Order: sequence, then C-alpha cells, then structure tokens
Amino acid sequence: MCDFDKVIERRGTSSIKWNVQYSFGQKDGLLPFWIADTDFASEPKILEAMKNRLEHPIIGYGEPWDNVYKAVQGWWERRHGWKADTDWMYIGSGVVTALYFNLKLLVPEGERVVVFTPVYDPFFAVIKNSGHELAECPMDHEDNYYTINLERFEDELKVGAKAVIMCNPHNPVGRVWMEEELGEIVNLCRKYDVYLFSDEVHADYGLTRKYTTLGRFTEIHDKLIIYTAISKSFNMAGMVSSCLIIPDSGMKKRIVEDFASRWMFGPCDLAFNAIEAAYTYGDTWMDEAAAYTASNVEFVQSFVKERMQKVQVTKHEGTFLMWLDMGCYGLPSSKITEMLAKEYGVALGDGSHYGACGEGFMRFNVGCARQTLEQGLKQMEKMYEKYVR
Repeated sequence: MCDFDKVIERRGTSSIKWNVQYSFGQKDGLLPFWIADTDFASEPKILEAMKNRLEHPIIGYGEPWDNVYKAVQGWWERRHGWKADTDWMYIGSGVVTALYFNLKLLVPEGERVVVFTPVYDPFFAVIKNSGHELAECPMDHEDNYYTINLERFEDELKVGAKAVIMCNPHNPVGRVWMEEELGEIVNLCRKYDVYLFSDEVHADYGLTRKYTTLGRFTEIHDKLIIYTAISKSFNMAGMVSSCLIIPDSGMKKRIVEDFASRWMFGPCDLAFNAIEAAYTYGDTWMDEAAAYTASNVEFVQSFVKERMQKVQVTKHEGTFLMWLDMGCYGLPSSKITEMLAKEYGVALGDGSHYGACGEGFMRFNVGCARQTLEQGLKQMEKMYEKYVR
C-alpha cells in the first residue's frame, strides 16, 4: 500500500512543477498546483523493473517486446472492458508530439480542427503549428456543469471541419463523458466523415462515473486514434512515452511510416519496462491513487463551500484536476495567477490558457498529499478574505 499522505520533497529533482517558483522570482516556498503531474510516489514495481533493467550496462536503441503490448491490452480489458488488438498499438514519444504529426499527415493544411473549449491548451498549439485552423466550440456551462453543445458542434462540421480533438475524460473541466454523449459525437463524425483524435490519458481517474473509451464505437474505427500513456495514471510523465491505439490498419501503416521517415522512434528502453510493469502490477496502486484523489476532491469542495463561498467549484467527475470559477474577484485569470503566486505562495493554472471561455477560471491540481493541499487552500483563503469577503 502506498502512503499517499507522505509529503515527498521534489525540489532539486529538475521538476518543472516545483521549479515554477523561479519564474515568479521566488527562491523557495511556492506550492505548485498547476502542471498535470502528481506528487504521488509511483508504483514500486515500476521503479523496480526500471532498476532491474539498469543492471545491464548498455542502454541502446530499443523497441517494445510482445509483453509490453499485451500488458496494455490486459489493462484496458481488465479496467475498462475493451480489448484492443495489440496490432493496433504503436508505442512512441509523448501524446502532444504524436498529435502534431498525425494532424500533419492526415488532415490537409489549412483545414479546420475542432476542440471543445475550455480544453487542454497544447491542443491549440498543435493545431496552429501544424498548419491548421483552430475551431473553438465552447461547451455549455450551466449550474457549474459542462456539456457539449451538439448543434454548435454540427455547425462547425457543416462548414467543413475535417477533424476533432477531444479529451476523454476532459481536461480541465473534469467531465467523464457518458456513453450516450460519446455516441452523439461519433454519429456526427461519421455523418461528416471527419477524424476523431481522442486523448484518453486521464482514463484511470474516472472518479464518480465509469469511463467509456471511444474504442467501443466500432463505426468510427476507420477515423479514430486513441492516445494513452502511463504519464497521468502512474505519474510517469518523465518517461515521455505514449501508446497510440489505431484500429484501422491502413491508417496505422501510414502513421508508422510517417514517424519512421522522420527518424522518430520509440522512447527509451526504460519506458518499455515501466509500461509493462505499470499495466501488469499497477491495479491496487491505481485503485488507491484514485480513491485518495477522490477524497482530495471532496476536501476541496467542502473547504471552498465553507470558507470561500463565492468561488464556484465545477462539478467534478474525473481527473486529478479541478476547475474553479473565480470570477468573484473581478480580475483577469492572469492577474489572479500572479497574485496567488507572488503574494500568497500558490501556483494554479491560468484558466484563460484553455480558451477564451476559461477567463476567470483557474485549474487546480489536487494530486498531492492532503497536508500540501490544505496548506495551499489556506493560502488561497487569505487572498479571498482580502479581495472578496
């Protein structure tokens, strides 16, 4: 059993998350709740597998072996009720990198690509930098709950959008999409013959509703790519690895050939060991991590309701990222971010980075020890008392 209450010192480990304090001109003491990695110690058997690999004195070019793919397959079948064929899988570098090159390959330059905003901000860069036109489709937001506006989405498809990138579960608003909702998205993608790129790296943090993978919808398999990784589930973002699941053999062949033509091969050998161990031995750890995260979510909800009543907490269903409406401050998100960091010692994610409709919101990473979370909330409360109460 992992001690998720243990505060692990990450300063001095090259952690981007913890080094953010230097960008705010602080030398120490800033508590980070922004970038999406957790402060949980990874499953020990993952680390053991990597250490065992290091017993061999050479780490050269590597490629995954059969049991790596079988471990991915087994995890998805066990945990999510979907058995993906191992022939559909491609293990490579990070999800954002893969998305960029997949768009470059499959969607002609200049075409529109839809995202449901607010959404994971690298999607914007991926679309624009790959030579495509960004089509923001703002979600409906009522009673602190987000839903996809299907009419608005279809309007984007009617004017010629060629692809959709979505988060399932959704980063940053914490929605775990229902099977019926996903079915509607699939039906429209089929109707207008568009690609569906599904970032499902938060799949294992479906906290209040069972997550449904888009892989279940066989009717979209010829236009579907699912992106998975151990990065969020097992806090292994530093492995810079991902697994693409591409059911259509022709599309997979094109993608693999495209990566090869660019000399983009898989991640380090250690990543293959980490993936195999995570998906073979990680069930108990994952259950405990999700349960602890769910309790952290409840703690935040209770704290805000009791002590920062005018801050609105978006109804949370999944991921370790919460979405806070801080419009009560009457300030731009960028200013709230700066004040929280420089005056109150906490770093949150600026909501405006996730699309125009994220202005006034903040993304709050609760994947940390309760002691750290409570300390951060108390600092946020001090700002609330000064500027809102």
